[in-house]
Amino acid sequence: MDTLKAMRIFVAVHEHGGFAAAARSLGLSKSLVSKQIAMLESHLNTRLFNRTTRHHSLTEAGQLYLDHSKSVIDQVAAMDDELNERSVEPRGTLRINAPLSYGQIRIAPLLAKFMKQFPALKIDLVLTDSFIDLIDEGFDIAIRIGGHVPASMIARKIDETQLGLYASTDWLAANPVPKSKEDFAAHRCLVYSTNGQPRQWRFMGERVAPDWSFLCDNGQVLRRVALDHGGLFFVPDFFIKDDLKQGVLKLLDDNSSPEVLPILALYPHRQYLPLKVRVFVDFLVEGLRS
Repeated sequence: MDTLKAMRIFVAVHEHGGFAAAARSLGLSKSLVSKQIAMLESHLNTRLFNRTTRHHSLTEAGQLYLDHSKSVIDQVAAMDDELNERSVEPRGTLRINAPLSYGQIRIAPLLAKFMKQFPALKIDLVLTDSFIDLIDEGFDIAIRIGGHVPASMIARKIDETQLGLYASTDWLAANPVPKSKEDFAAHRCLVYSTNGQPRQWRFMGERVAPDWSFLCDNGQVLRRVALDHGGLFFVPDFFIKDDLKQGVLKLLDDNSSPEVLPILALYPHRQYLPLKVRVFVDFLVEGLRS
């Protein structure tokens, strides 16, 4: 007996309210439908339907088997779709939302290679640090730095970043290296803001709300001011890796436990993952590893 075929017939009998209607919907004879249900009941050693001359209703066992059958049929359909998608080239438009600076620094250098690899796929990239609702705005993927993952979303880690306190070497040559949060009073503090609210720093294992001299909602601007010897700033390390290598910036508080945030790709929870989303997320995981 083909159990999957019998499950489909069983579900059709329930949904169409009888053997004759199910047979018409499936393009089968009524006798074949009846035979398949009888074989299924024999295989399960239980009755699935209460039968009368005019009506068929599920038994208690039938209701349990209906839920099981639907789940199995859906899983098989999803796997078929996924495998079929793998045999074709991703097409259409992929809408991506990412934080402004992370998109510029980490995502943008990978895009030309991705588009060359998947030429039939169009990319619509929106960079903003403002909150965007993926579903309401019609995005396929959002890149997020840490933060809460909504229950309606799937999150996959693609990268991570370590936050730290930095200053230019020239600034530190002219000003005392801070040893405690109280020492910030002797420095200009360049602070990142979200919706006008200053972000706290982490220093010597403590959360600190510094008295800021400069407030900005863009990390690249903070970096530029800091490189011009404007003061101390607290940012993710993807902003300043090259500056550290060149020796123009210095990380402070080296010995404290670092604050590490995951970089996540979020996409709506669906029965199966669209090919265009899957190939992009896989590409990011591989590309950001280097």
